[in-house]
Formats: sequence, C-alpha cells, structure tokens
Amino acid sequence: MQNSKTRTQQQPNTVLSLMKYALPLLLVTLFAFSPASKASDAATDTVASQKEVTHRINAIQRDLASIRQQTLQANPELVEQAKAFEAAYQAKAKEIGYNPDEFINQAQEIQDKVRNAETSEEEREALIKEFAAAKRQLAEQRESILADESLMALQEKLQSDTFAAMKAFDPKTENLVNELNTLLESL
Repeated sequence: MQNSKTRTQQQPNTVLSLMKYALPLLLVTLFAFSPASKASDAATDTVASQKEVTHRINAIQRDLASIRQQTLQANPELVEQAKAFEAAYQAKAKEIGYNPDEFINQAQEIQDKVRNAETSEEEREALIKEFAAAKRQLAEQRESILADESLMALQEKLQSDTFAAMKAFDPKTENLVNELNTLLESL
C-alpha cells in the first residue's frame, strides 16, 4: 500500500537502520585496532559520511512529520479524507479476507509446531506447505487490494492533497522532500 511518497512521510525503522549500518560500524571497529592506513582512513570517512547522511535524513523526516501534523491540524478536511480512505481500505480488506495479523499468528503457531521435537518429519513438511499456501494467499489478497482502482485513486488523492496542503502550509516542504529522496537514493 505504500509508494515512494508515503515512504518519505514515515519515520525509519530503527532496527533496520541499525542492521544497515552494523557492518560498516564493525569494519570501523576492526580498523581502529589495526595499524593506521589509508584504507582505514577511507573506511572511517565513509562511515562518518554515512552517519551524517543518516542524521540529515532523520532530521528531514522529523521536519516533514512536524509539517504534516501541523497541516492536518489546520486542515480537518484532510483528516476526514484520511478516515474515508481508511474505512474504504478496511472494507476492501474485510471483503477479501485480508488479515495480516491473523497470518502472523498462524505463522507463529506453525513455527512453534515445526520446532517441536515431537513433530514428525511428515508433519513438518505438511506445516511448511500450509505456511507457504497461507503466505501465497496473503500476497494474492494484498495484490487484490492494490488492483482496486477506486481504492488506489482515493490513496493517490489523499497523498496529493496532503502534499499540496503541506507545501501551502510550509513552502520548504518540496525542497525537504527532494533532498530526502536524493539522500535516500545515495545510500
């Protein structure tokens, strides 16, 4: 349900950010204990540069989130539009039986059974097939939602209207979004 516009309006997942930079940080640590060389200086410069980029991305996202929040407070019609989209999304999800939470619970149960030492190899294979089928069904349901033209039109209009209102509220919005997209592409 997300595209590049919505991605720029959300806070980053801290765990993914930490995982993304774990290897470079590990390399810096290793170089710190080895004799100084031009390679280690370059690696340190690269990590420092990535760290600066990450800090700037986080700052831009905070600024955009603040602008968005203030824009929504100043434009209650956008809040109503978002509620209408959410209701339409929930109705479509219910209509096709799309329930990611149920899938997660089912996946956890299957995983527990597969790990159980008392489960036979034959049962494990059946459970793995059951999981694959459930995963495939969830993906098909998600595709069905994405294929719903009226729902996607509502989402696009909401995003477009919100972005336009944010630009009207704070003219630096467009520059922030452009800078954010450039920084994200550089990583």
